[in-house]
Amino acid sequence: MTSTHDESPVPPADAVSDGPRRRRDRREDLLAAAARCFVANGIRRTTMEDVAQQARAGKATLYRHFANKDALIDALLEREADRLDRRLRAAVDDHDDAPGRIEAAFVAGVTFFVTHPVMTRGRDEEPGILLPRITANGGPLVGRGLELFTDLLACGVASGELRRVDPPAGAEVIMRLMLSYFSIPPLHVRVDDEDEARAFAHALVAGGFRAR
Repeated sequence: MTSTHDESPVPPADAVSDGPRRRRDRREDLLAAAARCFVANGIRRTTMEDVAQQARAGKATLYRHFANKDALIDALLEREADRLDRRLRAAVDDHDDAPGRIEAAFVAGVTFFVTHPVMTRGRDEEPGILLPRITANGGPLVGRGLELFTDLLACGVASGELRRVDPPAGAEVIMRLMLSYFSIPPLHVRVDDEDEARAFAHALVAGGFRAR
């Protein structure tokens, strides 16, 4: 007897791989919707239902990805940490010398923080919610920056371009300074101006890290 059921019980490889891809895309859509809601309404006032509606998804879909709003906020910051890392590394790739790399990464990092719509709104209107997560030691944003600046300092010390400093300690100084310009809006240094931020970063590296 000839079977009338011609479909294979095993789906093709591309169909198998498409499931995780769709899940990643849906997760990204939900995070983007959360960011829009946080900017428009503030973090405290935004509900999970708001995010689901903004993403044109059901609440059940949202909760499958994020158990609650805290988990959603943490996931958004993790995503932004990845973006920060890419931004810093792209800035570094444009320079061949260690001082230039550190200066470029510092400017890129400060610019990222002070122009980020979710973070600046959270800083100005709801600092108790977002700032502790952004500046936390061991948090994703601080962690990505510390890792990169530690590597840059270690390479610069090894090449003789930078004076002998402890790379992890130096990276901590750089990150603390970067975050201070985000958490406390500057009075005299316009870090939102790229040229002024670059001049400040040059003075920082020349005075603190460059080999004599």
